[in-house]
Amino acid sequence: MVQESQLNEREKELLTVLGKNPEMSLKELVNCTQYKRASSIVRKIGQLKEQDFLWGPVYRFDYGKLCRNPLHRLFCIMELGKSYETALEYLRLVEPLVWVYPVLSPHKELLSVGFLSSDDAEVKALFKLLKDNNIITDYVVRARRHWDVIEPPNFFGDPVPSLDNLLDPCDVPDTSFGYHDTEWNECDIATLSYLQGGYESARLVDILKKERKLHNREWKYEQIKYSYEKMCRNKLIKKIYYIYPYPLNQCADFFLFLKTADIELTRRILCNFAKGERIYREYSLYDDWGLMGCICHPKFLIGLMHKLDQVDEITEKELYHLRSFPPGICYMGGYSEFMYYDVDAQKLEYPYHVFREKIKEKLENRLG
Repeated sequence: MVQESQLNEREKELLTVLGKNPEMSLKELVNCTQYKRASSIVRKIGQLKEQDFLWGPVYRFDYGKLCRNPLHRLFCIMELGKSYETALEYLRLVEPLVWVYPVLSPHKELLSVGFLSSDDAEVKALFKLLKDNNIITDYVVRARRHWDVIEPPNFFGDPVPSLDNLLDPCDVPDTSFGYHDTEWNECDIATLSYLQGGYESARLVDILKKERKLHNREWKYEQIKYSYEKMCRNKLIKKIYYIYPYPLNQCADFFLFLKTADIELTRRILCNFAKGERIYREYSLYDDWGLMGCICHPKFLIGLMHKLDQVDEITEKELYHLRSFPPGICYMGGYSEFMYYDVDAQKLEYPYHVFREKIKEKLENRLG
C-alpha cells in the first residue's frame, strides 16, 4: 500500500531538483533548496536512499562515442520453455547480457531481457538456437539506436495523471547518439565498465581496488581519475540518479511498447506521456516502436490500456508489467560487456561464435 505522506515539502523539493540537475554540486543544491548546510543534504540523501526513493549516482554512456562500429541496446521479450533458473543459465552464456526481469503474465512465463549488441542478426541466431532446443518457446527482439530520455518524477505533480494531451504539439528532444571522436585507452574502458549502468555507485578509489584484486592491474589513482574526467569532458558518460515517486517496493514498474503510422507522432506521444507528473519515465525508439518505461503509483496502471484504446492514432501497443519475484537481475554482465573492446581498432565486437559454442556444449551436456 502506498503511503501518501512519507515526504515533507523540503524532501520533495530536494528530490525534484536533484533529478533534474544530477550534476549539481552540494553548494548549488544548498542554494536551490531549503536546506542550509551541505552536510544536511548529504545526510538527507543517505536517508532517502535507505527509504528506497533514490539510487545513484550512476552513469549512462553514449554508444556512438564509444566505438567506431555500431553498438545497440536490445530489448527482448522471451517466452520460456524451461524454468526461469534454466533459462538464466543459458542467457548468461551470452556475455553482453545486461539485465533480466520476469514479466507478469496470466498464461505464459515471460522474461524481459536486455543485451548490448554489435550484431543483431547474430544475437537473433543465438535465440533461435535456444528456441530450437525448447529453452525458450518464442522471442521478440527490438533495437535501440538512440539515447533513452530519462525524466525523474516531479514530486509536486499528479501521481495518476490524465493522458488527454498525448497528441499535443511539444518540443521533442534530440536523442541522437554522438560520434566517435576520441581515442579510448585501456584504463578508460576499464573505468567505464564500473561506471556505466546498474544501480550501484562506484567510487574511483573502489574501481582502483577492484582492478587490482580482480584483474591484477596496477593503475594509479591519478590514471583512474584522468580517465573519468576525460569521459566526462568528451561527453561519453552522463551522470544520473534513479529517483522513484514512492519507495520502490510500493511502486508499479512497467514497459509500454506502442506504434503509430508516423514515427514523429510516436516520438510526440512518448514525450507527452505523463510528462511533468509524479512518475519516473524513460523512453526511446526501438526500431519502429516507441518504448515507455514507468515506475509509478499502482493506481496509474488501472485502466491504462483502456485509455490508450481511445487514441486512434496508436495502432499497436504491448504492456509488460514487471514482477518482483523471482527478483530481476540488473547489470549482470559487469566487466565482461567491455572486455572485448579493441583499443587499437577502437571497436567493440562480440565473439558470437564463442557464445554459440558454449550454448551448444551446455545443451549437449544436458542431453547426455
